[in-house]
Amino acid sequence: MDPLAGVLLRRTGRVAVVGTGPAPADGAAWVAALEADLAGRGWLLRDDLRTAAARLPASVRVRWADWLLATIDEMVGADRPMLPLYRSFPDTPRDIEAVYVRRLLAHLFAVPGAPCVLCGREDGGAPLDPCGHPVCPACFPPEQVTACPVCGRRLAADDTYLTVVAPPAPVRSRLRRAGAPVEETDARAVPAAPPLPMRLAGLESDPVGAAARLRDELVARPAALSESDRADLEVLVNATAPGRLDWLPEVVPARETLALVVASALHATAGTPGYRDLVAAARRRWSTATDVARTLWAYSGGDPGLVLPRRDDESEAPGAGWRPVHEPVVVVPVTRVRALPRPLRRAALAHLDACGAAGAAEDLRRHPTVWKRLGERLHPYEKVAAHPAAAVAFAALRGTRAARASALGAAIVAACAREPRQLVLTGHPDGTVTVRVRTHASLVEEALTDGDVTGAAGLLTERPGELWRRLDHLLRAAGDDPAAYAAVETAIRRTVARVAPGVLAAAAAQLTGRAETVRATAAELAATARARAAARARGSAHTGAAPALAVGLGDVLRAVARGVRGAGPAFLREALRSGGELPPPAEAPPVGGAVEEPGIVGGRPGPGMPRRVFHPRGSVVTTWTEPERRPPVPAPAITAVRGLVDAELTARAARLGRFDVAVLDAALAEVPAPTRERAASAQLAGWPRGSVRALPDAEVLRFFLHWEEPGAARVDLDLSCVFFDRDWQRVGHCDFTRLRFAGDGAIHSGDLTSAPAPLGATEFLDLHLTRLAEHGVHYAVPTVLSYNAVPFEALTEAVAGVMLPLARGEQFDGARVAQRFDLRGNARMLLPMVVDLRTRRLLWTDLTLTGHGYGHSVDRHGDQLARAAADQWEHFLGGHHATVLDLLAWHAVGRADRILVGHADHTYTEVPADVAAVRAAASADTGEIGVPPDLAGRTVLAGAADPDALDRLVRVPAPVVPGSTVVTVTGTPGHPWTVLRAGDVLAGLGTG
Repeated sequence: MDPLAGVLLRRTGRVAVVGTGPAPADGAAWVAALEADLAGRGWLLRDDLRTAAARLPASVRVRWADWLLATIDEMVGADRPMLPLYRSFPDTPRDIEAVYVRRLLAHLFAVPGAPCVLCGREDGGAPLDPCGHPVCPACFPPEQVTACPVCGRRLAADDTYLTVVAPPAPVRSRLRRAGAPVEETDARAVPAAPPLPMRLAGLESDPVGAAARLRDELVARPAALSESDRADLEVLVNATAPGRLDWLPEVVPARETLALVVASALHATAGTPGYRDLVAAARRRWSTATDVARTLWAYSGGDPGLVLPRRDDESEAPGAGWRPVHEPVVVVPVTRVRALPRPLRRAALAHLDACGAAGAAEDLRRHPTVWKRLGERLHPYEKVAAHPAAAVAFAALRGTRAARASALGAAIVAACAREPRQLVLTGHPDGTVTVRVRTHASLVEEALTDGDVTGAAGLLTERPGELWRRLDHLLRAAGDDPAAYAAVETAIRRTVARVAPGVLAAAAAQLTGRAETVRATAAELAATARARAAARARGSAHTGAAPALAVGLGDVLRAVARGVRGAGPAFLREALRSGGELPPPAEAPPVGGAVEEPGIVGGRPGPGMPRRVFHPRGSVVTTWTEPERRPPVPAPAITAVRGLVDAELTARAARLGRFDVAVLDAALAEVPAPTRERAASAQLAGWPRGSVRALPDAEVLRFFLHWEEPGAARVDLDLSCVFFDRDWQRVGHCDFTRLRFAGDGAIHSGDLTSAPAPLGATEFLDLHLTRLAEHGVHYAVPTVLSYNAVPFEALTEAVAGVMLPLARGEQFDGARVAQRFDLRGNARMLLPMVVDLRTRRLLWTDLTLTGHGYGHSVDRHGDQLARAAADQWEHFLGGHHATVLDLLAWHAVGRADRILVGHADHTYTEVPADVAAVRAAASADTGEIGVPPDLAGRTVLAGAADPDALDRLVRVPAPVVPGSTVVTVTGTPGHPWTVLRAGDVLAGLGTG
């Protein structure tokens, strides 16, 4: 099957069936057998697809069914072997300390050809390939493990140590007949996990039309697309309009998306007679110099967001001295700019020239590294007379000195004379000149520094998006000055109609609660300064190079003895991970033995101190925390801004089609509107970052991790979980150093330290929620770390997720996977979610943590995990983001004749056409209407978290009228609903 079929199945839940004819005699029976296989994977066929599949010829149907099953397996991660270190997981060894002692003794003293150091057996075992550990089969039974039992490395295919073991038959859940006796069970047995909702596959009768609709929806989104969305868009464009741009709307809201489409078309038409026309069409769609950079960078295979991988000096990072000499640092390569055809190069320079020297120079300064690389292919100084503004822009970027009498020098002098506010000319004694650009942002900052809020607001009206992003700053700067506040209010009213809906929604939501902002005290700020100074001192104390390896047995023993005296058993656990190499030391205590002050966690602001949370721009989502220094914003100003945004977005929605009734689920108030989608991980469930999900009624959550390393580079990922109490104080953890926590509260499947193809490596981690809560755990924070600091982006494949296992069932069951996500980006640590065990809620964070050096583990980064988890929990539950309910409220007020808000107790509240009234109704626990609304014969706008929530919300005996629209977070309701995602709803509120 072509890639388009896979995209349609993943995005719409529909499948095209080609080549049907008269139904074979056994068609119905064959479909029944296929549906049995699908049911085992958590899927069922709709009637239309079942009928079409039954008519497939026998020569076609087997290949079609194989493709369907393989695609469904790939969606949940079941398309690869999932073999953990201990085959018996979750029944792993309970005496973990004894296991570590045996491993340590075998690691230190076992010698090939000598008797076993543990049991004295003459044949102590042959060295394993590739790790070289002699392993006694009697002390380490091969049927219990899938890798070296000493170091956890996968073994070569021809190694004879491991034996073929049949997997145990899983116990399936059985229905009990009425009156049958109940079997005796252990009082501590885990209750049966509930079934997950079945997914439905329907028939797609017009795959090309469906592809065109999906393509247009992605292009219309106002925010940059994620990596998976970009890949899908490329498939959709190639299937519907390869090498063309005439299908694009007049305005593409996301400039990154436009660059991706244009770059794809340039490749598709290369070497054809229509290439020059396509270049001309592309130039007509460029509006800024950055648009050119995005297109050329995407043309070379780079990220159209122009985000470059970080280049950190790992030689001085913590633990870098312990990196084995045969494992070099793995980095994500920077895009290499490919040669540009002459028509494309000329069009790029001509557009830069049309932008003007000052405008182009400012745009080039935003992405200097990208433009310097592109300049090597554009050659802007070859024909200065043809493109003088472009040459001046590059001269400002590069700091080029040019003789005043030269062509470039004359162009610089002329440009500075035309635009003296932004271009500054500098003459040098040797007769050369240089040019420097004063950016628009520097002019705004200069005005704010001088206290000229009115002037700053006036400058920002030239760039409305930047004005609204700085709105909090402007309102603070205005303070109690009526004239300054009036200038800000006038500016936002003049520009609100020209601003993207996502920017408006974010600006209004970020003002939530600002009237009650509490600033950090002087003592807390001083404590933060002292903690950071101490952290810098610790960092400088540990940056010296360490010996690469302890190669001799005496060196190993001496190093182990020192480690045991200093760190105890934790050191022994670390020492076994990679042959003779020794682990890096844990984080040192504060300098001078000082105890951290209240509000300081790991040397930085944490729980207990008023603080701000930032998410810096990048290819992955990271976080940064600072003490809260901002004064409050007056409540009337906040009310005015929210009212203005509500009125504007409601008016934009009113331009769209009407609905008879809008029915909105109050639970959507806890689901943030999609933000930073370009940095989101590809995932199965489609949860927006920051959304809070109720945990299923299950006692056990099973996290899984699977990865495959590239070529000869060893990759050691670790699945771990850290546990905190209600005050975010660490209670304990479960990882490769501690396979069990709180008895059976958390169970790890064992540490695999390499993942060669084709088997890869798999780790599981079970959380028994009630037992953990009884042990004082309030929050569980699962994490994935790259122990040997190989970035996720460099892996051949890496997926993780969570499932609901059956008692004594399969270790991995694709039908019971609730969430699966890819590990991506230039990152080495991922915090995907935070689980609240007391309220049984899950916060989806999809957060990358920064980490440098070698030897990443939860023991080393425990404080950082505590800060990050607490920050995300307080940030997203603090109401500082626009929600899916906000998006639907704007549409409902502008487009629906009647508005109902549904509550969890199956009651409803009817509200007037007012966005604030919708929010107020959603915050209530119950409504005054107990009877489901009569929606027969009406067009409905509905909003629900998933199809099950939709069924509870819209309970009608007859289907709704075709044309009714539903917005869901996960899942795809069937006919007659038109299904949209939150991003599509936001796109409908665009300025055009």
